[in-house]
Formats: sequence, structure tokens, C-alpha cells
Amino acid sequence: MKPLFAIALIVIISVLFGQAACSRKKLPDVNTNASAGVTSSTEQDRSQARVYLDEGKELYRTDQDEKAVVVFQKALKLDPDLAEAYFRLGLAYEALGKQHEAEDSYKKAVEKHKKYLEANSKDAEAHYDLGQTYAGLHLYSEAVKEYRQATHLKDDDADIFYDLGTALMKLAQYDEAAAAFSKSLEIDPENYRAEDALEEARDGVQRIKAGKKHQEDLLKKQKEEELKTGEDGTESNTSPSSSNSKSLNSKPSNSKSKPTNSNSRSTGVRTP
Repeated sequence: MKPLFAIALIVIISVLFGQAACSRKKLPDVNTNASAGVTSSTEQDRSQARVYLDEGKELYRTDQDEKAVVVFQKALKLDPDLAEAYFRLGLAYEALGKQHEAEDSYKKAVEKHKKYLEANSKDAEAHYDLGQTYAGLHLYSEAVKEYRQATHLKDDDADIFYDLGTALMKLAQYDEAAAAFSKSLEIDPENYRAEDALEEARDGVQRIKAGKKHQEDLLKKQKEEELKTGEDGTESNTSPSSSNSKSLNSKPSNSKSKPTNSNSRSTGVRTP
């Protein structure tokens, strides 16, 4: 009986330890599922935020700006780091004439874009979006820098080159703007707005050239007038010398003999 009792005791102990081991193995699975649930929820929020963003863009495109503002705000509530939503919100505010709110939204968009680019410097779209945001703030030099960076990373996007040209036009850099519009048309020959913009840029180039020529002509004319005035001044300075010489020589007094001699030398030059 004792051997049987010992065997039974060993079996019972083994079963108990086996159950404990199984329960310990199950604990990590519970934690993993909980963590996955949190991640899934965050991803769902971000995904829904993108849906709201697209909805807002469509509302803005169809001139439903007030509704667009509400939808963009919903997107940002779900994903506060969605930089494009701040930018689009700024556009909608600007369309409603709310300049202060628009500027605040643009500034937040700049902040979010910069933060994102610190870890994703090779993202062409992010540079492009930041360029658009700067343009919304009328900071065209900064916009040009970001657009150029975007073109270096992605050289086959007609819209980027078009917006680069538009920013350069604001800076009156018509030659470079024309080059950007030409590149946009090269990528997309049916981009009619780029075609119109290219014509405008070329007109700007001609205006600059005409302005420079006009300035050069004015300077040339001014120099000619200065030379002519100098010649007239020389003649007027010598003529009085002759008359002064005559008047001084007619006086019986020998006073002022030095001026008389000086003027006499002048007169001697003019005497044939």
C-alpha cells in the first residue's frame, strides 16, 4: 500500500504543478491581447481621422467651408498630430474670412510638419505640405525651400513644380518660375494652369528686361546731360574772364593786377 500511496501522491503533485505552469503561460497572452486592443483602438482613431480629413477636403472643394471646419476639427480631435488637417482647417478659415484662426491653424501645421520631418526627412510629401503651409502664411522664401526639397526627393510630380513656380512668382523670380512651370508641363502636358502660368512668367521676364533697359537708358541720358552741362559751364567760365579783363585794363589803377593777368591769359587763349 505504501508504494501505491507514494505513486498517487507523486501524480497529484505533478498535476498541480502542471496547472500552475499553464496558468503562468496564459498570463502573457492576456496582456498581449489587451495591448493589441489599445493599439487597434489608436489605429482606428487615426484611420477615422483620415476619413474625416478626406470628407473635409471634399466639403472645402465644393465651397461648404463651415461644414469643412467642423469635419476638420473632428479629425484633429481623433488625431492631434495630423498636420494636414491643421493646414486644411486654415484654408477653410481663410475662405470664411477668419484670418486670425487661419493663421493659428497654419502655425500649428508648421509645428506638426517640422516635428514629423525630424524623423522623416526624406518624405517628399511632408516637405511639399510644409511648403504649402508656409505659402498660406505668405512666407514664400520658406515655401520655395520646402518645394525645392520636395522636387529633389520626387522629381516627377507636376503639382510640386507648379506650386514651386507660383511661390517664385510671388518673389518676382520670373526666370526660375518659368523653369518650374516648364517642368510641370513636361511632366503633365495637359496641365493648362501651368501653361497659363508659364505665359505669365515669361511676360514677367520681359517686363524685367524692359525695366532694366529703361533704367540703362535713363542713366545714359543722365551722363550725357552731365557732360553737356560740364561743357557749357566751361564756356560760361571763360567768357566773363574776357569781359573782366577789358574792364580791368580800362582802369587807370594798377590794383588787382593779379586777377587781371590771370584773366588776360584766358583771353589770350581765346584770341585768334
